[in-house]
Amino acid sequence: MVSVIIPTFNREKTVLASVKSVLDQTESDLEVLIVDDGSTDRTASLIQQISDPRVKYIYQENSGACAARNNGIHHAQGEYIAFHDSDDIWHPDKLEKQLKIISQYDPDIVCCKLCYRNSDGTVEVTPPHLKEGFLKEGENLFGIGTVSLLAKQKVFQQFEFDPEFPRYQEMELLYRAIGKYSIYCIDEGLIDCTRSPDAISANPEKIYRACLLLAQKHPELQGQRSALSRKIAWDLLQAAGELRHESKKTTYKSVKLARAFYNATPFFLRGVLIEAGLYDAVRRLIK
Repeated sequence: MVSVIIPTFNREKTVLASVKSVLDQTESDLEVLIVDDGSTDRTASLIQQISDPRVKYIYQENSGACAARNNGIHHAQGEYIAFHDSDDIWHPDKLEKQLKIISQYDPDIVCCKLCYRNSDGTVEVTPPHLKEGFLKEGENLFGIGTVSLLAKQKVFQQFEFDPEFPRYQEMELLYRAIGKYSIYCIDEGLIDCTRSPDAISANPEKIYRACLLLAQKHPELQGQRSALSRKIAWDLLQAAGELRHESKKTTYKSVKLARAFYNATPFFLRGVLIEAGLYDAVRRLIK
């Protein structure tokens, strides 16, 4: 059986369609744990009207999505655990294809790609840098959505989401897990997702705080030249660009942290900053 955990908060307009996309899976041996993170709208009454016995409703005081997912993990009874979001839609064969990969190759975790529909009707499948097959340590784990994960229960019994992180929660969990468990990526978009307003340009402070936590909790990430460390450094530089008109101090801290993560030489960093249009703003750091 697969335990599907859906955290939700005030999603009365989208939660039913999201749940339906799970209940309509070609793989029917599952339970759906909807963890209501203190909703104040009609979410509770809508969920309680669902007659399918596979659906279980869990209420908690508002504590955030990470705490809601961890709460669901504690209640899960399935051999496998998957996560869904209350505003996304699974393709009908999402679980079936992931379970087939487990049957064929026996990975501990299986992820797939996400589909974002653009305003012009085209579909963007992300993350583009990951290909079919097992992922390696040091790989860029950014872009793997929590909503795409299916794993053996033992994985999430050992590794839970860290609620301290304002961003990067799934990446940070996968980074911890990949040292012990194997991760397989299906090079196919199996989930229709909505664009989150919680983007780098909208929340540069969150990016900086998340990267600062990464530096504190995973100091071994600094000084590398891995794809993962490079992506962290690049996000910090983007955040610095957004912050340069608001917080000069945090802008400088972000650039210094970027240097630490990617072990960047001054000449390398100078080129990146020029490319990002940030050199004039932080030139005093280039020595």
